[in-house]
Amino acid sequence: MFEKKNRSGFAVPLGAVRTENSPFIGEYTSLIELSDFAKNCGFSIIQLLPVLDTGTSSSPYDALSAFALHPIYINVSEVDGFDGCYENDSAFKKTYDELLSHKKDERFDYDFILEAKNQLLRKIFMTTVYSAGKEKSDTLGTDLIRFIKQESFWIIPYCVYKTLKYKYMQASWKEWKTKDKNLSADEIERLWKSSSMRTQNLFYAWLQYTAFAQLKKSAEKVRGDGIILKGDIPILLNEDSCDVWSRPDVFTHKFRAGSPPDSENPTGQNWGFPCYNFKEQEKNGFEWWKQRLLTAQEFFGAYRLDHIPGFFRLWTIPDGESTAEMGHTEPYAPISHSALEKEGFSKERIRWLSQPHIPTEDFVRLVGNPERTREILSILCERIGREELWLFKPDVKTESDINSINLDAFAIDSSIQEEIFRRLRAYWKNRTLIEIKKNSFVPYYKYGESRAWFSLSDDERQKLSALFQKTNAKQEELWKNQAEALFKSLVPAVNMVPCGENLGVRIQSMDEILRKFSILGLKVVRWCKKWEEKNQPFEDFESYPKNSVVTTSVHDSSTMREWFETMETLECAELNSLYTKITGETKKLYQTGDEFTPETASDFLTLCAKTNGAWFINPIQDWLYLDKKYYAKKASDERINIPGTVTKFNWTWRMGVTAEKLSENKKLCNNISKIVQIHGKINL
Repeated sequence: MFEKKNRSGFAVPLGAVRTENSPFIGEYTSLIELSDFAKNCGFSIIQLLPVLDTGTSSSPYDALSAFALHPIYINVSEVDGFDGCYENDSAFKKTYDELLSHKKDERFDYDFILEAKNQLLRKIFMTTVYSAGKEKSDTLGTDLIRFIKQESFWIIPYCVYKTLKYKYMQASWKEWKTKDKNLSADEIERLWKSSSMRTQNLFYAWLQYTAFAQLKKSAEKVRGDGIILKGDIPILLNEDSCDVWSRPDVFTHKFRAGSPPDSENPTGQNWGFPCYNFKEQEKNGFEWWKQRLLTAQEFFGAYRLDHIPGFFRLWTIPDGESTAEMGHTEPYAPISHSALEKEGFSKERIRWLSQPHIPTEDFVRLVGNPERTREILSILCERIGREELWLFKPDVKTESDINSINLDAFAIDSSIQEEIFRRLRAYWKNRTLIEIKKNSFVPYYKYGESRAWFSLSDDERQKLSALFQKTNAKQEELWKNQAEALFKSLVPAVNMVPCGENLGVRIQSMDEILRKFSILGLKVVRWCKKWEEKNQPFEDFESYPKNSVVTTSVHDSSTMREWFETMETLECAELNSLYTKITGETKKLYQTGDEFTPETASDFLTLCAKTNGAWFINPIQDWLYLDKKYYAKKASDERINIPGTVTKFNWTWRMGVTAEKLSENKKLCNNISKIVQIHGKINL
């Protein structure tokens, strides 16, 4: 069972932390100073965003490895050999001094810091571990070799993968030569021992040894201060990652993960990440996932599982589709051909429902010539007898097959070509059923918008709707069983407190499963509303489940300050109503257009501290709003990430003050402590 003690804390990307010793980017050692601040405030949790190696990507959720730590967070100045290099190598000194000069910028330059640290760490490695191309046995013969043996299950494939990426100028492994693409475990072991790759392999192993040592030392300090260090474990990995390359048994390349269409994303989201083969993983007791958690446990006392719904089911999209519309859940409950026939649907009627029927006329109007139109359609389609209707050929599997054809031979204007492709793609998605495999169907997510659905009689629609409802009920059971099997195996494997990001998707059994395995769900106050009621009032705080992590904001949302400053009148009125209900005070918490002040921050944080959730963890920005001198000029500058965008702005925010200065701010620490104490007494 989860402990009943209430806890409060803050969440922060490690790179955002400033210290006097590491003012240009947060580092593993920065947690020591950050822990002092947390202790002074009475916090008992520090939550980090993922700290895994993401290579050239600044997004912490774009990992190249499920295990390897990011070298960018290594404190170079505390690595053995730094002093000698700094004193004796002018180029080394210049590079490090340039890093220090980067401390005044509001956001850090990820690419610059990554490259500079890589240069510095390579120099230290070649000076202290290697000399004139030969390893120093006294260094390699002890801690590093012991570390490699201890972590061999992941570090050997990782080092070989990183060496090959270096060889191929950081290109994706899918672009490598065939001989390096699909290697067995024995072949990877052979490359690990290869004399031509030894220096590079050991460099990457040494980086991990150094990173692990620094994070472990800092984590011990945090633990010694009575604080739980909470890690973040992304559910998905980049396709161009060591694990996807070296562990084909864990993943499937046939599908990409994403989310289905909704009001905000009419075509859904295709994240591009490969999907897991959970059925195959279950055969060995989810060994790969257990290893992930056991590795995380070396540092953390709690962990956040990203996208908890994905452990119940993933929205899987065929590789080759640009949007998520042709996706389906995995696992899924199929509708069989015989079940459709039993409901009175003939073979031809089932074809009408599951295969787009393309009228020649729709393209004649565009091309202008019936014969030329038929020639164009015949590239991808087969005509139905003598009708002016066409079906896609069986070898057209995804949208990419449509995009791959060449129409230049028809001497058609480029704008008309684009419209032909657009219409073909639209027809491709115009269906009521998707045939996942022969005679096995699932409803197309937007079946109610399909041409075939509109052509059905009321009786036919009722029969299909009944089949869909039965399918949904079966799927809910499949999803529950999959999550139960996963968590039954994973949760007891470690002593960390499990937490899960369970936003958005509603799965019937989710709350039950989270309670059963004592997994804390996530409650974001601004999104906890009675959405079906008039004016969408906020949920009562007593209704929050005890096994919850309550927060004011998340890394993908605006901060508390920006939310208030952009709050519309109706939402503001509902928030004031909630405030009055809970506090009994008649004053308004906030009025649209008001200035956001430390008093506003204090009132709202105090209010949220009274929720029923066991843990109260807010982004560090939201806590720092208690002191106006820490406000950026614009609230939008304090965001961590803007979803749906890829810019240098994302993931590069950093605090405007060092952790040491925060610890010295007694007024701030006292004000935070008062709120922490309020939460500590709620519904114990």
